[in-house]
Amino acid sequence: MLAKDVMTLTVVTLEADHSIRRAIEIMVAHRIGALPVISRDDTLIGIVTEGDLLRRIGSAKSNTGLKTGDDRTMALREYIKTRSWCVKDVMTRELITAKPETPVGHIADLMLANSIKHVPILDRGRIAGIVSRSNLLQALLSPPADCTASGDEALHLAVCTRLLSELNLQPERVHVVVSNCKVTLTGDVDSELERVAARVAAESVRGISGVVNELVVPSQRSQPSFPGD
Repeated sequence: MLAKDVMTLTVVTLEADHSIRRAIEIMVAHRIGALPVISRDDTLIGIVTEGDLLRRIGSAKSNTGLKTGDDRTMALREYIKTRSWCVKDVMTRELITAKPETPVGHIADLMLANSIKHVPILDRGRIAGIVSRSNLLQALLSPPADCTASGDEALHLAVCTRLLSELNLQPERVHVVVSNCKVTLTGDVDSELERVAARVAAESVRGISGVVNELVVPSQRSQPSFPGD
């Protein structure tokens, strides 16, 4: 699944000369957590987020008068960012963006690695959409078409294909039986983790109502199973 499949297409934006009050009003009215900032020629130049605005509360009592040297420089920058009422002074300028063809998995990695909640999507230098954490969570509820199967025969094929393609579990080792949309797995696997992964793979096929995991780990018969198996 790609960014273009999950991104919000209607993007509310601001200009750098707009006021912080205006930014807050827009966020509240549209129930959104980030506003891309664009120039007069529609080029993305920054983003204002809830985090940027909340810093105004957390740093409201900061004191720059006692700072000197590098500490004073940092304090002055913080002072401007938390006291100014102009978007250009508050917005984040170090942008992390993606393209419409960027896989959603990569976007999730960007969010986690940079502790951000929104990634603007650019197409030929112009903003085409925005992906939020909420968009990614919604994507989890809408698996790709190849994850969906109907009827026991189709479900059997889908489960076997997934076990082979994703876990390299050959049908000679792992036997799959589907009855009334419920899967039973039997056979031998090499480890408890492999046993659990097989169950997860079967469960992830949309249309499966339950999995009975009877796979055996011959070398670990005395070890307890993972919870849920």
